[in-house]
Amino acid sequence: MKIEWIKIEFIKPNQRCICTIDSLEQLIASIRTRGQLEPIKIWFTGEDFRIIDGEKRWRACKKLGVPKMKVIIMEIDG
Repeated sequence: MKIEWIKIEFIKPNQRCICTIDSLEQLIASIRTRGQLEPIKIWFTGEDFRIIDGEKRWRACKKLGVPKMKVIIMEIDG
C-alpha cells in the first residue's frame, strides 16, 4: 500500500461517522500539535474520492483547514 497526499477538497465523506464533539475536539488538538499520524483509506468512485476509514480524521483536518491529507487509495472490486 502506497501512502499519498490528496487535496482535502477532493475527498467526500460517507457520513457514517458517529463521534462525540469531545472526541472530535481531542483529535483536532492532537492533529494540531502532532500532525496527521495515520493515513485515511479512500476509494475513487470515478468522480471523487470517498472515505472507507478515517472520517473522524477527515472531519478534524477539515475543521483545522488542512489543505492535504495522507491517504491510502484502496481498490474496490465490483
